[in-house]
Amino acid sequence: MKKIDLHMHSSYSDDADYTPQEIIKMAKKKNLSAISITDHNLTTAISEALEITKNDDLEIIPGIEFDTNYESNILHILGYYIDYNSSKISELLSGMEEAKKEQFYKRIDRLQELGYSITAKEVLDKADNDRPLGGFIAEVLLAKSESKEDPRLKKYYNGERSDQPYFNFYLDFFRSGMPADIPCWKPNAKDTIELIKELGGVAVLAHPGSTLNPKDEDVIDDLIASGLQGIEAYSTYHNKQEMEQWLEVAKNKNLLATAGSDFHGHLKPKIELGGVAGNDYSIVEELKNLRRNK
Repeated sequence: MKKIDLHMHSSYSDDADYTPQEIIKMAKKKNLSAISITDHNLTTAISEALEITKNDDLEIIPGIEFDTNYESNILHILGYYIDYNSSKISELLSGMEEAKKEQFYKRIDRLQELGYSITAKEVLDKADNDRPLGGFIAEVLLAKSESKEDPRLKKYYNGERSDQPYFNFYLDFFRSGMPADIPCWKPNAKDTIELIKELGGVAVLAHPGSTLNPKDEDVIDDLIASGLQGIEAYSTYHNKQEMEQWLEVAKNKNLLATAGSDFHGHLKPKIELGGVAGNDYSIVEELKNLRRNK
């Protein structure tokens, strides 16, 4: 069976480690037949990956992961086979960088209010950009000697949250509804799906179980009305039971069930490239059918 991975991030994403060239090398080593580098709100890696593999058997599916807002919720929307050079992508995302910068400073303020020893300068001194994300804030905080003595953070060093400490800290503090949750402007999910469709692509809801419940049919129906054509039922965010539930949603709603690891690198050390159930090449064939039938 030919294996794939349709969700991963290169070093062009602020929270990932490996260059497109390194990812391609890893994908070949794992005998993957097709991959999609779906960086956050960026398509920079696509041309590079296509050039590197132009004489190879490894198939590159042009892709992107949009961070979006849906009412008070955050949804990640994957776009496959889009016109990745279109200026409409940057137009959709205009204002996001400034919003992320504002969110960064407010997250630091909130952590200080919660009694954690962290300053914006400490994080910025170690960052390679001016709006570090939540996982990087966690990495800087957890590296401090004061933090290692804080009993509230013990579980991130050798407790139940130590398997992926930076990502788990992000989930526990910065996710919607958590103690340091700071809302940030993002494009509207429905507008994003409509743009993906306009640019000739296929819109897929990434790791739906991270922010939705399979019973949220009204949300799924609303997204379908805007052009959603798939959901990432096979995801490292989902356990076996959750995968089965989302597969049932896909079947009932006539959506393509896709598979993606959401590989980043050290942010999520448990996740390997291609390390997700259901990663069969038949999904790519179905994606191509959806693209052709537009």
